[in-house]
Amino acid sequence: MNEPRSFTSGQRAYLSSLAAVDSIDASSRIRYADWFRVECMRRYREGEKPAALFREAGLDPKIVGYKRIERAFARWKRSPEPVTPERKPVDPRDQLIAAQALRIQQLEEELRLKE
Repeated sequence: MNEPRSFTSGQRAYLSSLAAVDSIDASSRIRYADWFRVECMRRYREGEKPAALFREAGLDPKIVGYKRIERAFARWKRSPEPVTPERKPVDPRDQLIAAQALRIQQLEEELRLKE
């Protein structure tokens, strides 16, 4: 089995700041919020694409990887939904901040590669 993609410290900080992420452990395993899992599965059953759902939550597939998204959905399809998911309200300002943080991280990575 392949090792999960490792995240830079900037990526870890960014991902940890998202409402959809409960935690990221030392081995780069992401634990998603129950409300996010439930919402993803509901919308997936309505025909939405997994990568689009992750991207909307700030989890850009370029960072987390398409395979990680695919495996998360495979796991979620096999397991029962949490009984009482609590959805955290998503403030559009938080989404803007998350998008800006992602762009800053991408630009910093480009600068590091040019050095």
